[in-house]
Amino acid sequence: MLDYKTLSLDEARRAVDAVVDAAKAANHQGMAVVIVDKAGDIIAAARMDGKAGRFFKAAHRKAYTAAIFERDTAGVKKFWNQQGEQGHRGPNDWNDTMLTTLPGGFCVLHGKHVLGALGVAGGNQQISDEAFAEIGMKGLGPEFRHRVDWD
Repeated sequence: MLDYKTLSLDEARRAVDAVVDAAKAANHQGMAVVIVDKAGDIIAAARMDGKAGRFFKAAHRKAYTAAIFERDTAGVKKFWNQQGEQGHRGPNDWNDTMLTTLPGGFCVLHGKHVLGALGVAGGNQQISDEAFAEIGMKGLGPEFRHRVDWD
């Protein structure tokens, strides 16, 4: 029997609210944040007023990639670079247009269990996508963590 664990709607909304609240507090021009389950399907999301739709799509792709690979997009980029050294072309070889190596996708874990992922887009030089992703993780609570590489 399989036991499927995932983030709840309340947990996902806490992460979304943390990112949006932080962006507002910093007078940031706007963010997009997407929280997905382990399969990469959206649980909760937001695109702040005035932010172009492409940022929402980027945030979704980041979250999807982190969930599917069960590691942050920074770890996926490292993995793809290693694959490239062995002659693979990376994402093109995997036939999934949702995959990305853009920074700001975090795999969400509780203990050893992958519950889903979060992705953010719209950061800038003052506050990066990864910094906003850390804020989203803190919004989930101290019992949650993310990982760059597989444990």
